[in-house]
Amino acid sequence: MNYKNQIRDKITWLNHRTKEYDNGNPTVSDQEWDRVYFELSDLEKESGIIFPDSPTQNIPYEVKNELKKVEHSHKMLSLDKTKDANDIISFFKKNNTCLLMCKMDGLTCSLTYKNGLLISAETRGNGLIGEDVLHNARVIKSIPKEIPYKEDLTVDGEIIITYKDFEKFSNNYKNPRNLASGSIRLLNSKECENRSLTFVVWDIINGFSDKIFLSEKLSEVEKLGFVIVPYLVINSIDLTLFDEYKNLLIKNATELSYPIDGLVFKINNIQEGQKLGNTEHHFKNAIAYKFYDDLYPSKLQNIEWTMGRTGIITPVAVFDTIDIDGTLINRASLHNISILKEILGDKPHKGQYIEVFKANMIIPQIKIADKTYNKLCNNILIIPSECPICHSPTVIKKENLSEVLLCSNPNCEGKLINILNHFCSKKGLDINGLSKAILEKLIAWEWVKNIYDLMELKQYRNEWIKKPGFGEKSVDKILNSIEQAKNTTLDKFISALGIPLIGNKAALQLTNYINSWEEFRQKINNNFDFSVYEDFGINKSLSLLNFNYSEADKIYPLLNISNNNNNLNTNLKDINIVITGKLLKFKNRSELSKLIQERGGKVTDSISHKTSYLINNDINSDSSKNKMAKQYNIPIISEEDFIKKFL
Repeated sequence: MNYKNQIRDKITWLNHRTKEYDNGNPTVSDQEWDRVYFELSDLEKESGIIFPDSPTQNIPYEVKNELKKVEHSHKMLSLDKTKDANDIISFFKKNNTCLLMCKMDGLTCSLTYKNGLLISAETRGNGLIGEDVLHNARVIKSIPKEIPYKEDLTVDGEIIITYKDFEKFSNNYKNPRNLASGSIRLLNSKECENRSLTFVVWDIINGFSDKIFLSEKLSEVEKLGFVIVPYLVINSIDLTLFDEYKNLLIKNATELSYPIDGLVFKINNIQEGQKLGNTEHHFKNAIAYKFYDDLYPSKLQNIEWTMGRTGIITPVAVFDTIDIDGTLINRASLHNISILKEILGDKPHKGQYIEVFKANMIIPQIKIADKTYNKLCNNILIIPSECPICHSPTVIKKENLSEVLLCSNPNCEGKLINILNHFCSKKGLDINGLSKAILEKLIAWEWVKNIYDLMELKQYRNEWIKKPGFGEKSVDKILNSIEQAKNTTLDKFISALGIPLIGNKAALQLTNYINSWEEFRQKINNNFDFSVYEDFGINKSLSLLNFNYSEADKIYPLLNISNNNNNLNTNLKDINIVITGKLLKFKNRSELSKLIQERGGKVTDSISHKTSYLINNDINSDSSKNKMAKQYNIPIISEEDFIKKFL
């Protein structure tokens, strides 16, 4: 065989095709180029003849104009998440043998091989559609370009940068995750190669179909030259063992210099895991234990200032939209002036780099901001000197050790609309039909300047029914709702006033100790210390004492107020109850919680030594709350048991 001529012909063909591609006129597919490339590689290995201009000695870097969108061959969904180790233990008890693996902190990517050749590399994207990054995958050293396994193979894993490799980039980038995410999506593969990326496999989607367990498949792909995720096969677990396993994997990741942000518990038996299916958001065969909340990079664009019913003007950060667990987010409260300065610094500015997270996986918050400021820029976002609603001067005052921005106008419409809206809401007297838009019109017509005016709106009926968009039917419906709302309870009236820190729950608890509005006002006038009541600390007590009740005293005679707690059995007084699981007798937990509180009981979210009962219709379940209740010898009762015992 004339190796020399064959090798020379293939080198010429490949280099010519590469030149065509670089000039923007490709004449063959990537797959065809790869096929000839690997034929050349085999010939070079067989003959020992290697020419210096061979593509095997010179990486064929690609420069893309844009990343092509591609539809995944399989769903690449997120994971269910928890920060409670008990949830991990509960998951294990339902599913037996599991893998506990490091949760790599990078960008999810899927690789596909056909006949041993790498043919596709896709980012996760939205779970259904990602981006084609094959040009960059080819220059990552830990991704094999050819494997001896000739059946179809698809592996999912994480593109990361180790902490060791990140050191040379740390002056320009915030963390390895952001650098890895940006690097794999570069258009120039030569630039991508310089970023020292690593691909770590944590799942095998297609291939090695004769293997029952994921652990077996991971072992097989490791033999093919892939880097696999650090993992343990777990056959039993409790809180102590979980801590041991967690520390072992953290130590392993530290030694490998891997960035991780948690652990993943996954069912080892692949078929059993697939039977569980998935939600729109995540697969049910795995759960992630998070060390901390994920951080997502963005850029600050503006600070909006919103008026609350107490007159405090709250800063809200507006930033470039980011996707956190399937939710598009572009706003986060900064709470007050002190927190704004603490997070963003003294010169918050448009374009400022920030990192956002979901506190407790629910509420968007800014965690980190780059506080350096370029003096040449003229884009500082200043604290407003006038109210965004009435344009009166603003003042900065200290409240509870924090600086807050206030409108100096006591009659500001911004304060009024929020006070009225709260009073009419379900947290207040629940007046149907009085939306915020209608309230704004009533204020504009100068019929309503306070809550008292609102309760006496019937005097404007004849004029109101002639207004555009209204008529007798709609106006009478609202007026009837107002009259019905006048028959209320003491706790609802107190909650409707909008006293800071005193919502529905606190107001209801307060009426366990106070029988009438007159008694309540007498305690206020005598500077009574409400902190002597259970769950009423010093802050709630001060809030009650410092509130202005002048308008409330004026409204009170218009209402027919009863204390709903006076007419009920208080056999749940001093009893603490936790509710978990699906309810059968009550519409929802709120309904059951309200009934317990009305009878003097207390409802909490978590089990402690103070808990009297756990209500759970599945008394024998292995849930974390059931387990803790048994540890503390707390009775677990069903709804039926609760009704028979107390109602």
